[in-house]
Amino acid sequence: MTQQQEKLSAFIDGEIEDSELVKSLTQDPELSDKWKRYHLVRDCMRNEMSTDINYDISAQIAKQLEGELAMVAPKRTWRELPVIASVIPLIKQSSQLAVAACVTAVTIFSIQTYNQPEATQPFLTAPPGVGVQGGLAPVSLSTNNTVDREGMAILLEQQRQINALIEDHQRQLKLKNAGQTKKAEAESLDLEQTQK
Repeated sequence: MTQQQEKLSAFIDGEIEDSELVKSLTQDPELSDKWKRYHLVRDCMRNEMSTDINYDISAQIAKQLEGELAMVAPKRTWRELPVIASVIPLIKQSSQLAVAACVTAVTIFSIQTYNQPEATQPFLTAPPGVGVQGGLAPVSLSTNNTVDREGMAILLEQQRQINALIEDHQRQLKLKNAGQTKKAEAESLDLEQTQK
């Protein structure tokens, strides 16, 4: 710090009184700017800031910018363009998802075909025998009928049980409605007798 700045600081703190300093404050714009800054700092530290602060540093910033070198931005590559930069991660994620879906589909289909029972071919070789069809027996419908008869018997029994449940439910509804009707009639008779 120069001696003049030290005097200014002491003057602001109230430690000295110098008439020369007051004259130089009015004549020297640099010293008067420092006077304003010191008072601004003091007011900030004491929490005595006024709401109408007029502190202009634009001239100093403009002066500093004049000495700066001009900055030239490098050219962007096509990968750095905003549209491309936002699309590339989407494409990467989509391709990963597509690969995962393909692997899953192949796994599911291979497990399903592996777990299926082997298809039996009924007549791989012709049994020895003489006949019109070369020794092969015709397909019989009797085995299917027995399976269908058993399944049909089960279905008929289930149908009987369902019908019995429905009939029972309808009887209970009739009994309930009959009980409610008798109760309503009894209440209406009681009301008529009390009113008479």
